[in-house]
Amino acid sequence: MMTSPPSINFPIARPANSSSVNHLFEGEQDGYINHSHQIVMNSSNSRTVPVQLIRKTSVDDFNERMIGMLDQVEKRVEQLRESAGQLEQEKESLINMLGNVNLDSEMLRLGQGDRDDISATASRLLNRCKAVEVVVNTPRNAEQTQALNNVNNLIEAAINKMKEDLNNAKEAMKRFLNACSPDLPDGPIDQRFQAQ
Repeated sequence: MMTSPPSINFPIARPANSSSVNHLFEGEQDGYINHSHQIVMNSSNSRTVPVQLIRKTSVDDFNERMIGMLDQVEKRVEQLRESAGQLEQEKESLINMLGNVNLDSEMLRLGQGDRDDISATASRLLNRCKAVEVVVNTPRNAEQTQALNNVNNLIEAAINKMKEDLNNAKEAMKRFLNACSPDLPDGPIDQRFQAQ
């Protein structure tokens, strides 16, 4: 339940030879301050005038402002991470395009001079593209980091098996994918992968 701010009484004395005049009085006590309280002082007497005090800054108001500010910052951080992720994908796409330039069979139809010019330009652009560093990291504790490394090792092992047995490697990838969607699996689940 809210209580009214405390008030204090200031005895105001006015010299006898002074004329009657209105003054603005400002006082501070224990984190409270009055605002534009008018005190009337007369030459013939002194008066005790109650001065209403209010808090300088409400703790609740400050807390609400800080929470609002942090909510806005959180939205902007998520937008920043999303934009950075899109830049990462764009960089990867450009690198793939430039890396496939020399593999295009149509290049063989060009003269040697034209092929050299195209290759040199593609190489220059590829180096410039690779020079752009876009990194979006996800904060992880030690257990999460270890689990991620284990998962990456399992995926890398499955990729290496593709050279020897493509069908079995594809089945392993499907089991990995099913482990990521245990509620709606499309076939068997790799228990070791899911445990990570």
